[in-house]
Amino acid sequence: MRLVFFVIACLTLAACITSPKQCEFRPSDPATETFSPSLGVDVASMTRTVLGDYTQDDVVGGGSSLIGVDIVSIHYWAYLANGTPVDSVMDQPFTIDLRTQSTIGLADGMIGMNVGGSRTIVVPSELALGACDNGSVPGNSTLVYKVDLLSIGAP
Repeated sequence: MRLVFFVIACLTLAACITSPKQCEFRPSDPATETFSPSLGVDVASMTRTVLGDYTQDDVVGGGSSLIGVDIVSIHYWAYLANGTPVDSVMDQPFTIDLRTQSTIGLADGMIGMNVGGSRTIVVPSELALGACDNGSVPGNSTLVYKVDLLSIGAP
């Protein structure tokens, strides 16, 4: 009988150790959220992409247009809907490959942007970082990006 309890305990412990953390999937809906006034986001006046991002050109650039996912150089600021900054790169150009799966929300929101332009992109959680906490970003969080497109193509 002790052997049975020991085996059950070992199997239970092994399952706990090897099971990945499950995060509750509660995708955000930017259309129903309240945004910090400091972000200047009015989702009702923004353009919604097929995937579900919301975009607004703050400055329409005069350079080439991003017509598909590519390697780009940008400056960006990322915020939670409440205005809390979570990331930024503005001191120097940040080169990013928009063809990777991890950039789907940002890439979708940047399509159609012109070099020299600035855009506000509101990314729902399922296109952003998903259901699990990620550093300073709580799970199921909408992200707001302010992006300056500096160049398109490999540096």
